[in-house]
Amino acid sequence: MINGNSFIKAMRCLARANGDPVAAVEIARRDYSEGPVVGLLQKTVIIDTSDLGGDAAWRASMAEFMAGVGAYDLLPRIDAISPLHTIPLRTRVLIQDEDPFALWTGEGEPVVVSGASFTETNIEPQKACGLIVATKEIVALASDAAEASLTRSLQRAVAKVTSAAAFAAAPVAGAPVSLLADAVEVSSTGDVRADMAALVAAFGGDIERAVLVMSSNTAMSLALHGALVGSAGGLGVRGGVFCGLPVVASSAVADDVVALVDAGGIAYGDGGVEVDVATQADVTVDGVMHSLWAENLVGYLARRFVAWQAAPGAIAYLSGAAWATAAAATKRTKQ
Repeated sequence: MINGNSFIKAMRCLARANGDPVAAVEIARRDYSEGPVVGLLQKTVIIDTSDLGGDAAWRASMAEFMAGVGAYDLLPRIDAISPLHTIPLRTRVLIQDEDPFALWTGEGEPVVVSGASFTETNIEPQKACGLIVATKEIVALASDAAEASLTRSLQRAVAKVTSAAAFAAAPVAGAPVSLLADAVEVSSTGDVRADMAALVAAFGGDIERAVLVMSSNTAMSLALHGALVGSAGGLGVRGGVFCGLPVVASSAVADDVVALVDAGGIAYGDGGVEVDVATQADVTVDGVMHSLWAENLVGYLARRFVAWQAAPGAIAYLSGAAWATAAAATKRTKQ
């Protein structure tokens, strides 16, 4: 069973019922018998889905769905390798700028309190929206394959918009400030070894907590030319290990950007997601207007509330890193 199915099953029943929660409960009973999906939908009869955040069962189904989102989303993928500084949204917190120190204290001597530098912050979330459109024929199917496809599509839509904004080279309107905005920028020379040495030298974070972030294309190029550019034997399109550092690779990252990230220096808050279904709206997909009602389609709109912020020195990145071209040129030279 794919993560997030309970939530998507409930949304599927609402879509089949054209948004009528009472009819959705009866559809759920017919398709899934009595169980968690029916329980979730019974609550929507008296409470709108956007107001169910305090309900334990609804939160559990949402957490299950978000676990699937994390398989595609850059920051949760980094967190799985090296923990981020995860914080609650809209709450005053302290971000540690430098590590605390401790001193040995002799018997009977006064204790010296260890010190550290902190920055006070209050993370306010931004709203990201992802839309997928499915045919009513697919929504009508209560099969595992149809529900798995719908679940994965919606999870990828939720993850893609936030991943691209987190490591964007240019500001993204309405999104939290890119983690690269105040990071140390290092201009690439095109030589992979020289670039990695310069990147590590410019990095002000904790190298033991560091993760490399790059595009899937760059990771694949390094893997193909591993013998020419260093240790890349365990690297692939989703990441791995390069030069002794764990790597997270994603198509959401620009090909010419390679970032070295101190995960513990990234404050990250995720307020979950809200999903609405529509069968009557007009939507624009790739510049073409579609009528959901006229074309027998269903629209799923996911709204996600998320925020991130980097401590000073937590990130250094290479710009203009055309490593794929450099690796190919090195190969031609050695032939």
